[in-house]
Amino acid sequence: MKSIRLAILALIMVTPFANAASTGSKIGVLDTVMVLSESNAGKQYARKSESKFKPQLQALQKLETEVRGMQEKLQKDGSTLSAEQLKVRQLELQRKYEDWQLKGRQYQTERAEADNAEREKLRPKLQTAIDSVVTDLKLDLVIDRQMAIYASPGIDITRKVIESLNKMK
Repeated sequence: MKSIRLAILALIMVTPFANAASTGSKIGVLDTVMVLSESNAGKQYARKSESKFKPQLQALQKLETEVRGMQEKLQKDGSTLSAEQLKVRQLELQRKYEDWQLKGRQYQTERAEADNAEREKLRPKLQTAIDSVVTDLKLDLVIDRQMAIYASPGIDITRKVIESLNKMK
């Protein structure tokens, strides 16, 4: 039953593309991840983001090193410690590990929020660049590269969109 539903869903999703292809429509494929990472604006943001988050990342790496050191020391000294000392060190290690995890999640959240904000800021320019390329190439349909199982290199418009985006101020 589930496989029938999946087959019907797949057929529904593919039908518009099949119709576009059968009517001689021109289709383009765009790798938005590549556009965001290889365009001048994307590279500039990456540099800015790297410097902004570098101290936080270094602090995380330092904390990770401390946790690993504590683990190694506990394993090495564990057999010589009293039950009370072992319990205290395990508790310290647990607290340090939880602190590392919490700060890691905070870092990931802040980084993701900053990345999303930058993408939203760039979206109007990106759309203008896409529209320009679509108009120049007289395309009827553009799909994201991540949605396509296969795309001929001849229909990939990513480089053209990057060039168009780089020309904008």
